[in-house]
Amino acid sequence: LAMSMNLLLRSGQLSLAHGALFGLGAYVSAILSRDYGFSFPVAFLGAGIVTALLAGLVGPVFMRIKGVHFALLTFALGEAVVLCFIEFHGLFGGNNGFGDIPPMSASLPLPEGRYGAYLVAVCFALLVYFGLRLLYRREWGMIAASLQQNEALVVSGGLNVLSFRVSVFVLSAAITGLAGSLYAHYQGYISPDAFGFWTAVNAVIMNVLGGVGALVGAVIGAMLLVPLPELLRGLQQYQRLIYGLTLILLLL
Repeated sequence: LAMSMNLLLRSGQLSLAHGALFGLGAYVSAILSRDYGFSFPVAFLGAGIVTALLAGLVGPVFMRIKGVHFALLTFALGEAVVLCFIEFHGLFGGNNGFGDIPPMSASLPLPEGRYGAYLVAVCFALLVYFGLRLLYRREWGMIAASLQQNEALVVSGGLNVLSFRVSVFVLSAAITGLAGSLYAHYQGYISPDAFGFWTAVNAVIMNVLGGVGALVGAVIGAMLLVPLPELLRGLQQYQRLIYGLTLILLLL
């Protein structure tokens, strides 16, 4: 999720819809596997395709907008998607959530329990990391970085900036949806609460902590940020205070 956010941040855009796209991938994968009996690999790919299609649908409109207005548009999109999770009880389960999601080991030769899920997640994370790293080192990555620094210069070179931005958004959404699928099959139960505004904000914070300029920064940021709530579980009353102070110290 953090690496998918890094894709957009690298091209100068900040999406607040990624929490909802993460959730969309989770719900699509859960529905395909539990309600329609598809195996995990098929449900996993389906999650990535549906989130990519949504990004491709709204991208030509959204990617014409920049800066804070783009962030607000994606925030509105995210809220609309989460509202669908809540309101369409028959499909998504509403506030009661969506349970009995088959584990990955039900259709893959994996160790029982969480270790099989860890193995799949690590393999996918490595695939995304090295795939994006390769992409960043090619012309595609140079254009993405140039858009953030001097878009007028890129336009003067004859590039269709809108098409390029849409491609970045679609790829980022696809990775986010696939990550959501892993989350759903690992947890076994999902609810709208997990896919709100703060999920996207945390993905941004992970990148800021590790450094947006390098892809490894997203990985480092995730490794620092994700364990914090668990480490502070014993200090429930002061958790938010310590969490905030820790973030400030890490940023400094």
